Amino acid sequence: MKSLLLLASSLLISLSAIAGTESNEVKKEKESQPEAPVEIVQSLQLTGSVVDEKNHEALAGAAIVVDGKKYYSDLDGNFAINGVKPGKYSVVIELISYEPATMEVSLSGSRELKIGLQQK
Repeated sequence: MKSLLLLASSLLISLSAIAGTESNEVKKEKESQPEAPVEIVQSLQLTGSVVDEKNHEALAGAAIVVDGKKYYSDLDGNFAINGVKPGKYSVVIELISYEPATMEVSLSGSRELKIGLQQK
């Protein structure tokens, strides 16, 4: 009985030693691999206002589409789009009973737009 207990305990000790060695090897492999560099992306803000081109009145509820996402102007015709990355964008502005407007915008810093729409 003692020999069986001795055999079982020595087997457990050797298995735990092997498992500890393998986990150390995995840790060493992970430590030796270089980590990917962290890219710092500048976040910009695109703001502006949408007005009637003829009488310069603010246009509330105009849809501003940037990079496939839709934003809307507030009651004063103003809009603010946060978290825009630097680059070139096609900005589309739409409102019922007005001709849609498209403009190309190149962002390298925060920018403010004044957009005039013509009635149909």
